[in-house]
Amino acid sequence: MTLYVLTLAPGLVWQDGGEYQVIAARLAWPPTVESAWCRPGGAVRVHPWYLVVARLVDAAGPWDMAYGANLASALGAAVAVANVLLVVYLLTNRPWPAIVAAVAFAVGHTVWWFAVTAEVLSWCAAFVSVECLCYLAWRRTGRSVWVLVLFFANGVALSNHLMAVFSLLVFGVCVVAAVVRRRVAWWTLPAGAACWLIGGTLYWIVLALEYARTGSVWETLVSATVGGYGSQAVNLSNLPALLGKSVLYVGLNYPTPLVLAAGAGVWTLWRRPKPGGRALVVLAAAYFLWAARYRVPDQYSFFVPFYVPASVLIGAGTAWLLAGRARWWRWVALGLALVPVAVYAVLPTAAGRVGLATSPHDVPYRDEYRYFLQPWKGGEDGPRQFVSEVFAKLPQRAALFADTTTGPPLVYVQEVESARPDLLVLAQGARPRTVAPEVLHRYWGEDAAVLSELMTEGRRVFVVSDGVDYMPRWMAGRTERRPFGPVHEVLPKRAAPREEAEP
Repeated sequence: MTLYVLTLAPGLVWQDGGEYQVIAARLAWPPTVESAWCRPGGAVRVHPWYLVVARLVDAAGPWDMAYGANLASALGAAVAVANVLLVVYLLTNRPWPAIVAAVAFAVGHTVWWFAVTAEVLSWCAAFVSVECLCYLAWRRTGRSVWVLVLFFANGVALSNHLMAVFSLLVFGVCVVAAVVRRRVAWWTLPAGAACWLIGGTLYWIVLALEYARTGSVWETLVSATVGGYGSQAVNLSNLPALLGKSVLYVGLNYPTPLVLAAGAGVWTLWRRPKPGGRALVVLAAAYFLWAARYRVPDQYSFFVPFYVPASVLIGAGTAWLLAGRARWWRWVALGLALVPVAVYAVLPTAAGRVGLATSPHDVPYRDEYRYFLQPWKGGEDGPRQFVSEVFAKLPQRAALFADTTTGPPLVYVQEVESARPDLLVLAQGARPRTVAPEVLHRYWGEDAAVLSELMTEGRRVFVVSDGVDYMPRWMAGRTERRPFGPVHEVLPKRAAPREEAEP
């Protein structure tokens, strides 16, 4: 927790994290269809557990909502680190492999990045680790109470992210098999189901609101399971390319020879099984295969739950490799676990020198190499600088189009800090409350009349990015964009001058 607090983003963040900061600030009780508890057509993306935790953390200290949302992520990641240590210790009965595994997990690129910015995925890792801990405690003691705690934790995890269904599937099958073999009392299943339902209360509230909005069971189920990502969720196309990228993502999270210990961990837990070991191998495979074929731009982020059992495998493999060796090998293993910190320190400079491709989005006040390749975000004040300059320079009643990366910080400062209420911020992602969803959809569509309408209202029109993938479709090819501070002013395209006829 100390590591993550010291490297925590100081406030506003880009992309989905900025959207979570905005939505957490909007969260209110009791839940209503018009509130942040309801996301029309995308209930699966509400993540109520994280939002509630972020509000509670915000109320617990003298910081603002943006910092509190970041701190809530750090808390979830710290819980996951502690549990990785405990799980490996339960499997190996040795402290050093547990410490090595916990360190390897804590300083991994994606884990660390999402621990220091507002993100739901650190809590995904926390709940996976809690379930692993409960499962091993049940296998070691035989006490059914740990099964009930496991199912309750999975229900709460479902309120954080739907990926919890994969650990429910793995551990649920193990419990059912134990009941069939009469190793567990039959009442464990209905009692576990009841605990799971209670744990998922926040998510059931979200689904109830979505049903109240739609009046359709089918639409509610689609919204609650895949939302607008149906084709990606069931994707089985282009698997070789996705698998290659997945290997690179995992390599970025574990840029150390220690990752090879995971292979030894698989061998020792499968061929020399300890109570619960094989289930963790299956859990790692389930989460890896899910993320490896998920075709979305931020595919790397969905490996975070996988890194929990993967780090456990590294710990188990390390225990096997250190067995019978001199004590100084422990320090070698710990040093290898810390190698990623040094790699991330030099990686942005090295990537820039070789011209490694990163995001095609040129975001103001953001060094693309450092932003994407260094997980620590202490002092990362680019979003705040960007918003401050934009709000200081834009004329009165201007209209500003902002994509999903740059939009959330603008909306946060306007709504939460009550800055520049005269501006019409047409942001994707964290949709502004002042603009109806259907109006925002039209403004970001192909209707070329939007520009003239806004100018008729006396508004000058601006867009953050000049890239065609980050502006409304009607702007490309039909308008001129001129630099205006960190953004671009949008003007009607002038007709080409006519050539004089030859005599």
